[in-house]
Amino acid sequence: MPKANPTAPSAEANAARRNPSGPSGILVIDDEALICGLVSDALTPRGYTVWQAPSAKRGLEFLNAQGPKIGLILLDVVMPGVDGLTFLGTLRRLPLAAEIVLMSGRLDADNRWVASESGCRYLCKPFERDELLRLVQEMVGPPPSPAIG
Repeated sequence: MPKANPTAPSAEANAARRNPSGPSGILVIDDEALICGLVSDALTPRGYTVWQAPSAKRGLEFLNAQGPKIGLILLDVVMPGVDGLTFLGTLRRLPLAAEIVLMSGRLDADNRWVASESGCRYLCKPFERDELLRLVQEMVGPPPSPAIG
């Protein structure tokens, strides 16, 4: 049986290594305004900057303009027009440093498999605020410190 590696980095250290002082902005791409609002309400008071896009098209427009500010994309799987799984292919072709989390209200093995195979995490809706916060901290690290002075 393999021994635990006492020098293995923690989740926080992994997040810091991935994003030491890089972008920590969060883009929520979801056609449900309620979900966008819940994410923003949960993360903004904790110091994260959250932007919202109601569709893949609007998300792409935002990323073309503000991509370097984004450290995490929360992407709904089921949306009208271009769905999240199709849009994921577009995102993978962009020069982004952002982590991607697929979200869906359907606890679906196929969606989880696609997320896993594409290197994404999966968040099942509805989710608890604490679950969202833990995921965000793991993916992009703690919110940026406010400027002093």
